[in-house]
Amino acid sequence: MWWKILLCLLAIFIVVTLIRAAFFKPKKQNSVEIEKVDVDANKVAEHLSKAIQFKTISHSDSSDTDWEEFRKFRDFLDETYPNVAKNTEKELVSGASVIYRWKGKNPDLEPIALLSHQDVVPVADGTEKDWTHPAFDGHIDDKYIWGRGSLDMKNHLICVMEAVDGLIAEGYQPERDVYLCFGHNEEVVSTTDSSAKDIVRTLK
Repeated sequence: MWWKILLCLLAIFIVVTLIRAAFFKPKKQNSVEIEKVDVDANKVAEHLSKAIQFKTISHSDSSDTDWEEFRKFRDFLDETYPNVAKNTEKELVSGASVIYRWKGKNPDLEPIALLSHQDVVPVADGTEKDWTHPAFDGHIDDKYIWGRGSLDMKNHLICVMEAVDGLIAEGYQPERDVYLCFGHNEEVVSTTDSSAKDIVRTLK
């Protein structure tokens, strides 16, 4: 007898659920219209291609790292994004990481940080021929930008720099301070000299 009661309760539950689903109307959300921005996609692609060509490879043993590549990459950022270079305070952290401080109008407001990392993982020996295009050529075709860092994470870093540089060129100043924090050894797991930790200590 108890199973008949259970089946009845289950049937009632299903019917109620179906009725509620049929008459469900989601709450109207207040949408924000995003202003269209004129972006030179070809120029951005060229910048990402160039960024990929710097072999900013991080290693578990930091003595294996080519620090000159990181220096050249930072110089490339300053040359490519002169508005960021001229209108932010730049601080080198942990040898190769960098923090840009973009001052806001109201120093009483909590700042925000936009994060990325400069480093990429090395190409495993013997796998060079597995690449459609060489890992550090930054090859551009009619569909993709190829290379180490194109998805992790120089694409994001370049987009951040493009956005900030463009906003500064338009005369925009944020309400609050904005920090751009670009580490140099994110790809090294559990490293004792984590640049992310050093950036946190510096900001603190």
